Amino acid sequence: MTSAATLTHTSAQRRDPGALGGLLYVLFFVASLVVAGMLGPSGAVTPYSSDADVQSYRLKDPAALENAFRILGLLQGLSALALLAFVPCLTEFVRRYGSEARAGVVRALVTVAGALLLLSASTSWILAQIGSRAELSTFRAVSDLSFITGAGPAIATLGAAVFLVAATGRVNRALPAWVAWSGMVIGVASVLSMSSLVAEGGSAFIPIGRFFGFIWFIALSVLLWRRGGPTGDLTGPGTPRHP
Repeated sequence: MTSAATLTHTSAQRRDPGALGGLLYVLFFVASLVVAGMLGPSGAVTPYSSDADVQSYRLKDPAALENAFRILGLLQGLSALALLAFVPCLTEFVRRYGSEARAGVVRALVTVAGALLLLSASTSWILAQIGSRAELSTFRAVSDLSFITGAGPAIATLGAAVFLVAATGRVNRALPAWVAWSGMVIGVASVLSMSSLVAEGGSAFIPIGRFFGFIWFIALSVLLWRRGGPTGDLTGPGTPRHP
């Protein structure tokens, strides 16, 4: 009996390395912003910046800007791969506490978000190649593609998945209340970031969805890892679990 109890306890405490995909997604992305910010010229441009501002920015220190784009592309590419590696954990969690149909939607949404982020990282590498040598219109087109794929659409798609995961955890009490409710709020803000495609004011939702989303992903990733994966009890002892 002692051996059986020990085996059961050990099995319940087994860590699932895949659950750390959400944490790595955040760490690689934050590292990309920090390192690229240190290497690149000061300032930033967006699709709403004027041609004069974009031209001034890219000619301020071309070599530094190209190095920053290379680092940005590498680290954000790794971030995208980590997010894609986290897909099975999210999918299994929703399948366990929700439904197969909802799990399929979450899998599709997070996969699309990861693919968009990977595309954005790839365009950063292209920007490093063309740098100050390309025509302004070409530079802007690639830069805008990098910004758009990595911002509004990617954040909105991932936010919709966050909302579904959080809502599933709230209904079935499979997540701590603060994780469930904050995830739903972050999901709504993230979806609203799509408005940045038609109005500059919509860009305000991008940092809300992204950076608060980072905190949420860290919390969920650590919870999943500590409890042994997506089917573990994330709310602590005494909380009902649903099959």
